[in-house]
Amino acid sequence: MSVSFASFRLGIAELAILGLIAPAECDDLPAWSVEEKKIFRRAADLVLRGGETIPCPLGDGRDALTDARQVVEDMDLEWWPHVIVSDDPGISVARPIHDLTLVALWGAEWLLAQMTQRGLLGADPAVQAVELFLDQAEGRLEVLRACQRDGLVADDVSSLEEACDDLSDALTEAGPVFILWPAIEPEPV
Repeated sequence: MSVSFASFRLGIAELAILGLIAPAECDDLPAWSVEEKKIFRRAADLVLRGGETIPCPLGDGRDALTDARQVVEDMDLEWWPHVIVSDDPGISVARPIHDLTLVALWGAEWLLAQMTQRGLLGADPAVQAVELFLDQAEGRLEVLRACQRDGLVADDVSSLEEACDDLSDALTEAGPVFILWPAIEPEPV
C-alpha cells in the first residue's frame, strides 16, 4: 500500500473517515470491540472511495456503511439516523442515503482531543472552529433524528459545508495539518 500526500479542504467525508478510524467512546456504553473497529475501518474505506454522498444499497443489500450503522444501532438504536432525501424537490421520489453527520462529529471530537493534547487553548480560532462544527453537527443530528421519527424527507436540513469551510480555514491558519490517506489506485507492478 502506498500513501498519498496532498493538500485539500477538510469536508464531511474527511471528518467521517477520521471518526470511523477513531470512533467516539462513551462512558455509558461499552467500548468498541476489535471486530467492530474493523467494520468501521471498512466503512472508512467506502467513504474514501465514495465521498460524502453514498446511497444506501437497494432492498436488503448491504455495504460497509450499512454494517457500521448496524454496529452503532446495536449500541443505541437512535444514535445514527436513517436519512431519506429526494433527488429533485419537485419530484416525489425519495431515496435513502448514508448520512455521515454522526461519524463526522466523531472525527471532529477526535480532532479536538488531538488539539487539546497539543496544548491549543479554547481561545484559539482552530479550537473554536472545531467546537462550532460540533455544535452545528449535534444540531443537525437532532433535526435528522426528528425527520426519521416523523417519516420526513430531510431535504431542508441545514448543511455542514460552511462549518467545514470555517474549520479548514482555521486549521490552515493554525499551522500545517498532515493527514495521510491510503492511495486508492493500485500500486504499479
